[in-house]
Amino acid sequence: MKVFKIVCLFIIILLVQSACVSKKEVQKKNEPEKETIIEETVNEEKVVVKKEEKKKELPQKVKVLKKADDEISLLFIGDFMGHMDQIKAAYNKKTKTYEYDSCFSKIKPILSDADVTLGNLEVTLGVKPYSGYPQFSSPPSYASAIKNAGVDILTTSNNHSCDKRKKGVERTIHVLDSLNIGHTGTFISAVEKTKNPAYVIHKNNFKIAVISYTYGTNGLKPTAPNVVNYLKKETIKSDVTYINSSISPDQIIAFVHWGDQYKDLPNKSQKDMFAYFKSLGVNIVIGAHPHVLQPMEWHKATKENEQESLVVYSLGNFVSHQRTFPRDGGAVFKLWLKKGADNKVKIKKADYFLTWVHEPVVSGNKEYYVLPADAYTSKPETFTRKKDYDKMMRYVKHARKLLGEHNKNINEYTK
Repeated sequence: MKVFKIVCLFIIILLVQSACVSKKEVQKKNEPEKETIIEETVNEEKVVVKKEEKKKELPQKVKVLKKADDEISLLFIGDFMGHMDQIKAAYNKKTKTYEYDSCFSKIKPILSDADVTLGNLEVTLGVKPYSGYPQFSSPPSYASAIKNAGVDILTTSNNHSCDKRKKGVERTIHVLDSLNIGHTGTFISAVEKTKNPAYVIHKNNFKIAVISYTYGTNGLKPTAPNVVNYLKKETIKSDVTYINSSISPDQIIAFVHWGDQYKDLPNKSQKDMFAYFKSLGVNIVIGAHPHVLQPMEWHKATKENEQESLVVYSLGNFVSHQRTFPRDGGAVFKLWLKKGADNKVKIKKADYFLTWVHEPVVSGNKEYYVLPADAYTSKPETFTRKKDYDKMMRYVKHARKLLGEHNKNINEYTK
């Protein structure tokens, strides 16, 4: 009997232990699992996720956008001349005023298609009697029409700066100021030049200093205290040094009056002066004065020479009464600059657009129109005289051949 009781007690103990183990297993099964940490790589960046969330869509890496490049487009124009025939053509006998707006009506869309447009004003303004070659003075309305056409800045240092002596230098500056047209190259005094040694473009997060120089002023020296910027190395070096220290521009661009008149190719002096500008860090130089087109060169950066540079030796006449081939046309030059996140300015693109001056006779009176040449090559019917169309085509073919053979990395663009 005693043995039977012991066996029963042993069986009961085994049954109790078995029940406890089963209960623990149920409890363990129903308990939440501890979080297991797993490292996943997303877009080359480690992201920590829970194991239970692994099947869910992984979080995307937040993109950190780089600062976008700032860009600016600049359009450069050659010589704005003012011969007597142009002055007469602009005169309205009914209103007794000078009206030039029609002259630029056909080219205005081109001139307005840039952030900033610059040209060379090769006349003085506002000194009566108005006159053409050899000592130019045009009505103030000429400058007003130039502004209305889309031009923002005019350089005033050229061989005709002193045509009307002190009055011409100062009145030209006053007229441009009154019209809110930017300008540089001539100054009322050395004090004024010190205040504004360059015209500074502030646009699209750029600060660009425009400087202007001329090889001479036809033997007519400026009258004190007037100042004309001459193309002399000591003057240029002093100016560039001062501009860099006082303005700290992102870029300096020189617009210069140089070269041999009516020659298709630059002379040694132009090439040497371009090299000198580059030695001072001025790596973009735009030229005028020869009254005909000369080549354009964009020297891109290479492993051997990281400093890129660009020169336009001559843009030719933009508007004038010079009808002798190939003085009857010119080009506008368009330049795109970009500034990277490192604030360094580089040339993004550069090309040119051909222009031609049409001088039709309407009701016995001459009229002047600057034409976008490419647009009119396919419109011979718009010319009342076939010889005018033929003259334009002669100029276009010459310009394309010259620039096609001698340009470097700069091509024609069309609209």
